[in-house]
Amino acid sequence: MKKRKQIRGSQTPTPTPTGIPLDQNDLAPECIRVDKVYDWVFFANKYENKNFIPDEACRAAVSAALAAGMRVEVQTAPVNPADVSVSGSIIENGNPGKVLIVWTVPVDVTILIDGVAECSFTVRTQFTDEIMLCVPVGITNDNLNIRATQVIATSGGVLMGPDPFGPMIPLKVVLCKDVQVEYPVKLEVLAKFCFPRPNNIPVPEERLQCDLSLLEFPRQCPGLFPVDNCECQATALARNEDTLAAFGADTVTGLSTLRAEICQECSLADSTWSYSFTDTEVGPTPAPTGTGFQPDFSFTFDPSSIDSVTCSEDGLTAVGEGIRYFDGAPEQLFYELQIVTGLLGPISEGFRLILRNTANVVIFDSGYVEALVEFGECDTFADLLGGLDD
Repeated sequence: MKKRKQIRGSQTPTPTPTGIPLDQNDLAPECIRVDKVYDWVFFANKYENKNFIPDEACRAAVSAALAAGMRVEVQTAPVNPADVSVSGSIIENGNPGKVLIVWTVPVDVTILIDGVAECSFTVRTQFTDEIMLCVPVGITNDNLNIRATQVIATSGGVLMGPDPFGPMIPLKVVLCKDVQVEYPVKLEVLAKFCFPRPNNIPVPEERLQCDLSLLEFPRQCPGLFPVDNCECQATALARNEDTLAAFGADTVTGLSTLRAEICQECSLADSTWSYSFTDTEVGPTPAPTGTGFQPDFSFTFDPSSIDSVTCSEDGLTAVGEGIRYFDGAPEQLFYELQIVTGLLGPISEGFRLILRNTANVVIFDSGYVEALVEFGECDTFADLLGGLDD
């Protein structure tokens, strides 16, 4: 193994940073009359459509301008999400079941010829979605709460169309959508804030057969929604902290920067982190050695998923996948991020990042690096109910 001398001294900036505070999300008893959420998804789609110019005089003017080589432009006004019409229909009840959603988006369009407004009109363009949701027997179309939260409409200009339609207006519409399945109930609960899940259930080609018994209230979808809370939460902050890292068989001295918020509010969905390593043994250009040029081991790493979080008495471990940008080239890797307190030796609290390739071989190990750490346990229903699992 090739050894390299560690740089002494701290790289901590002035003023000294403080730790990232924990956002508490403790359980509390509540008596509520509320719509129970059986499922909740948030997703976005982009649609493209060609639209007919409804005004006959405008069509003739645009056709003549295009034939003469004049500049024809299309302006689209901002669309208020409240103006989007939407209807949802349950195709199949089940766990999950299938729902058809029809969106109608009104877009105000102005056509300009050589910079002068020729005509204005409203184009109503329509799109459909088929998605899988928790819609057990007892849930009806009236229990679907569907809305658009943001609309982005653009046009690339006028296209020559076939007779008798004439010129066509291509529209690109991006829709951000919020879909909830709700049913009114009266509950006495221990409550915590919850978060939506991604729209990640594929639509099956074959019809699902679900044999569900009728209850006073339709059954929830266990394992699908709501998602489990984390058993602990932690934050970590390190800025240019001394690091003696292992790159396979090489040991490299450098500086680590990490900002991590794992399971904030005790929810895995509310987690984010990023990391960068700076090789301090090279200058602006690689330094020559006896066997060639010394490479620059600097890189950044961004997670693309946080698959699970495991808790212990003095810290947590998050695992998932992410992308390392090494010399500008992206590389998909698996990571293990440990945030710990109660360490022995000169470092009392900090983090350790391990990266593995697709062959499960460790290609980077930061070792334990000093950081400002906040760590706490989360109250779970089992904690408050005497350790019961159900």
